[in-house]
This record gives sequence, structure tokens and C-alpha cells, in this order.
Amino acid sequence: MTLWLLALIAAGITLPYALRLNRSNPMAAATIWTVALALRALLVIFAALYVAFFLPGTEVFTQLTHWCWHTAVPVLASHLGLDGHYVGDAATILPGLVAMVSLVSVTVGVVRGTRAIRRLLARESLGPGPSDSVIVGGHEVMLAAAGLARPQVVVSAGALLELDDDELAAGLDHERGHIARRHRFLLVFAELCRSVGRAVPGSRHAIRELGFHLERDADRWALRQSHHPHALAGAICKAAGAGGETTWARASLSGGSASDRLGELIEPDGGGPTHWSWLVNVTAVVMVGLTLLAAALVPSTALAESQQLGGTVSHYHCDH
Repeated sequence: MTLWLLALIAAGITLPYALRLNRSNPMAAATIWTVALALRALLVIFAALYVAFFLPGTEVFTQLTHWCWHTAVPVLASHLGLDGHYVGDAATILPGLVAMVSLVSVTVGVVRGTRAIRRLLARESLGPGPSDSVIVGGHEVMLAAAGLARPQVVVSAGALLELDDDELAAGLDHERGHIARRHRFLLVFAELCRSVGRAVPGSRHAIRELGFHLERDADRWALRQSHHPHALAGAICKAAGAGGETTWARASLSGGSASDRLGELIEPDGGGPTHWSWLVNVTAVVMVGLTLLAAALVPSTALAESQQLGGTVSHYHCDH
């Protein structure tokens, strides 16, 4: 069972790299990358449970914790208070503790970031803008969706000056698309998964790919509001060409790979055949189902492995 579960998780983590997702359904692609992040977190959780429940039943662990430190290295043990049982206990809880600390750290960061954005809006707001947006200062072209519980569209004074009416309307609807499609919650979940599974290679790349496809999804939402693709492309070009790092950079209109998004807007059929898009949709659904199955199997598999070896640490007393 353990090998099958690990093979399932490994397949889900690596599958997105084998798929051509750039011109596929953006939400299906975003789902696949989110699942890959969730599977990374599950892999770390499984490893922590495996260490906590399976390792204590092994002969190697027994020998290490049975070793009489105060007899073998009396000077070091007396100064550090070493005891084999304590060393064993620390070894079993350390992986889970590290993952938990990372998760708490990111959760606190999300809460603090949300509060910081609220304070920033209150401090820098110049008043209401077009289409229920909020105007902030700055010469750069910037449009963004800011906030978690009560998100708002933010537009810079520079954007109001540089964008024509069609570009501004398309850009604002792009940001409203992020809000309407609730991308912020998917990003928060993905960041929490990354915090737990950061030890697994590729987590940062997966987050970048997720962000790219969410930008594509917001682009499509804006186009469904009857905007011309060239108007949205113009807004993205001007936002991407503004240069510099701003407070809102991560949530701004120019997020993701701007060149790839522009290519899709200007030449929607220029990325090769898309008749396999249905396969990406089906893959996303299957991966979600398999991830839920893996999440259910991870604790039971770890416990079953521990029970096969007796499941508990054998405590010995040193003979003097």
C-alpha cells in the first residue's frame, strides 16, 4: 500500500510538467497545479507520520535510543543532558514540527498581509475611482485586486492618465474577474500547501504557474464582458512596461508571464491545436479525486505500517 500511495503522489506532482497547459482551460490548468502543490504537502505529511509511527518500531531506532549516552560519553552527556529516549523522541517529532511551524508562519503572514493592505488602502486612497474602484497615488500604470475578505479593485493615478477608455475598462474588468472567480482563496490554499511541502522541489515553480493561469482566467473573464482583446492587451503592455517594483506588484494586471498572455490575446489560435483541451479538463477532475483519495489514505497507511512493527518505542534501562 505504501509504495502504491507514494507512486500516486509522485505521479500527481510530476504530471503537470508533462502536459501542455498554456492554451488549455485556465481554471483546469490552475486546478492541476494546485493539486500538485497539495500533493507535495501530503508527501511531507506522510513522511512526518511515517517517521513518527513507523521509525520507532525499527531495529535501528531501537539501538539508537537504547544507547546509554551517559555511559558512552559521560562528559558530553553531563553537559548536554543527553538521553537516548529524549533523542529518539526529538527525532520522531522534528519533521512534523518543522512542517507545522512553516504552516503557522505562512498563516500569520497571510493575516498580517491582509491587514497591511487594508491599512495601506486607508492611507494611500485618493478617493473612489471608475467602476467602484479605489484610486491610489503613483505615476506607474497599475491596476490590482487587493484584499481577502472584502477585496477591492485598486487603480493608480498613472493608469487613469496613461490608459485610454477601452484599455482602462478592460483592465478594471480583468481585476474584477479575479474577485468574481475567487482566485484569492485558491492562492491562499496554494501558499499554505507550499508552506508545508516546501521541502519537495518545484514548489516555487508550481506557484508561479498557478499565478499565470489565474491571470489567464481573469483575462478570459474580462473578454466575456465584451471587451476587445487588443484593448486588454494594450492595458497589459502599459502595465508591464511601467517598470519598478510597487507595493501591489504581485496582484497587478501585469502579473504572470505577460508575453504569453499577450500572445494568447492577440493570436488566440496561434498556440497550436487545442482539441486536446478536454483531456486537460478530465485530468484536472481525476487529479482532484486522486488527491482526496491520497489525503484519506495517508494517515491510515502510516498507522498500518507502524502496527506491522509493533508501533511503539521500546524503552530500555541502562545497566550500570
